[in-house]
Amino acid sequence: MVDISYFPYKPRDKQLELIDFIQRNIEEKDIIIEAPTGFGKTAVVLSALLPFSIKKDKKIIWAVRTGTETDRPIEELKKIHEKGNDVMGISIRGKKDMCLLKRELKEDVDYEEVSLFCKIKIKNNECLYYKRLNEAKIPYQDSPLLFTEILKFSEDNKICPYYYQLSQIFDSHIIAVNYNYIFNENVSWVLRNKINFNDSILVVDEAHNLQFLLSSLNMKEITIGTVRNAIREAQEFGAEIKVCEFLQKFEALLQRIMKFLRENGKEDVAISLQQLLEGCDYEKYYGIEQRLIELGRKIRLRKLKENKAPRSSLFRLGQFLASALETINEEGVRLVAKIDEEHKITLEIFDMRAKEIYSNIWNRFYRVILCSGTIGSIKSFAEIIGLNTYESRRVEYNYKKENFLSIITNDLSTRGEYLGEEEAKKYIEYIEAFVRSVNENCAIFSASYRIQDTLINLGLLNKLNPLGRKIFIERQDMQGDEARRMMEEFKISSAGTKGVLIASSTGRFAEGADFPGKELEAIFLVGIPFDRLTAKTKLLMNYYVKKYGKRKGIFYSYVLPAIRRASHVLGRATRSPDDKAVLVLGDRRYRKILKYLPKFVRINVKTINSKEELYQLVQKFDFN
Repeated sequence: MVDISYFPYKPRDKQLELIDFIQRNIEEKDIIIEAPTGFGKTAVVLSALLPFSIKKDKKIIWAVRTGTETDRPIEELKKIHEKGNDVMGISIRGKKDMCLLKRELKEDVDYEEVSLFCKIKIKNNECLYYKRLNEAKIPYQDSPLLFTEILKFSEDNKICPYYYQLSQIFDSHIIAVNYNYIFNENVSWVLRNKINFNDSILVVDEAHNLQFLLSSLNMKEITIGTVRNAIREAQEFGAEIKVCEFLQKFEALLQRIMKFLRENGKEDVAISLQQLLEGCDYEKYYGIEQRLIELGRKIRLRKLKENKAPRSSLFRLGQFLASALETINEEGVRLVAKIDEEHKITLEIFDMRAKEIYSNIWNRFYRVILCSGTIGSIKSFAEIIGLNTYESRRVEYNYKKENFLSIITNDLSTRGEYLGEEEAKKYIEYIEAFVRSVNENCAIFSASYRIQDTLINLGLLNKLNPLGRKIFIERQDMQGDEARRMMEEFKISSAGTKGVLIASSTGRFAEGADFPGKELEAIFLVGIPFDRLTAKTKLLMNYYVKKYGKRKGIFYSYVLPAIRRASHVLGRATRSPDDKAVLVLGDRRYRKILKYLPKFVRINVKTINSKEELYQLVQKFDFN
């Protein structure tokens, strides 16, 4: 019988079914869940797991993408606690957010730098907050704690917030962390020292991020600026000639690669570690990476004494080379050199081994639950991330056909490396007809910023301005505060002069931004958001083809990520089955991948051959 004693709300559409599904399977198998935005996944999964985890004394570790999202499961846990359930949980943040003593530093610091700062201060008995935590009598906490509550309590009691939150883990049923604490080996040891993973249930929220997560979380990269700064540090520190010689050769190598990329008009190029080592004559300087790390450590300690950020380019370069050498024989790891927006070169260690690494991580836990609103093909997703034995459930609302209209444009496509002028102008005509036909807030999402810029440069705004709509344009370099202000203004425009949002499928408005009800009711998606066929993309495709075969390999590495991006974009217009939306799939190729898109996209699909058909169909749609 389903146990809903921990569910803090009145159950609605299909929530009881999912709670029952989780409770029936958690003791035997891992679980994959796909449920739409607004379904209430967090409350459902928490309340389904708590009876089992409390009875069996198994902690629940809830992993989210960013630190700011760690409060979400704890907010729901507070609701469960208010219902009369004796439950405890905490939202864990890193030292960068929690260290009170780092305010003494004259510069901002990253995670690794603040960790060193903390370690040295504690070792030298110079942190009064840490010392007081161990000496003071701290009141016992018996209710869930958000990050802000932990921080305020610690400030009021003049204790270390970081170590105080760790001290609360033992009595907590739920521990909310960002992905680093599970998937980044340089960080996860913090949690492993406090919790027996083998006796814990791991919940990964927004699990669709997993496929390419490892590359970003464990990303190791250097720029030509890193090497030049390392040269300056070596000279200032009086490093031996051998170190200075190596650094000069390394800079010259990056200069040659940068020249090659510029002269050939390439964005990036894959190189083997052997090529890199030969290019900078590494054999002559064998073991130089350890010397760079050693010198870098001395520089960092000296800076700490001066209350400066313990930053060293020698240390960073040495770590980069050491990491590269550790993976020299790994099939799925390559080096990629790329040109950035300032036309400077960056060298990155590109790790493609999702299945191999994740399968080892899953085996550390008693059970794993993966949740998302846009997994796509569950079977494909499970194979990519190395989850072998699992039960899955896809939850879909009972959408009404009349609430949704999806339109595939049969004579438009962004296929090819660049969007040609003739095709771009056709898109502009279609978009103008679309906006003219919709007296509601609408959005134009392009498959990339490159396509968006092409449309604007060829006259998109000249076509839209006469329509009397308020136009909002997302820029690739837009900062968070500016983006939030623009999003709020766009939402408000739904009550007056209707807005048109012009944004990218790879930008900040494509995922995580919510536009419920009238705030966004029509979307034109220009093209399919495939990755550009850069050297990095081709590396991934070749690796997946070798691993899974040609058909699966291309689908897993190239097609499936684009399907997820498209699903996220189209999902911006719907938060519930009662929302209404017109969705224009502006590329004939959507006919081939339609079956992988969410149900609300598939429920009422029309194919058209002209902008006149588009205008007539949209104008007839009832938004009321």
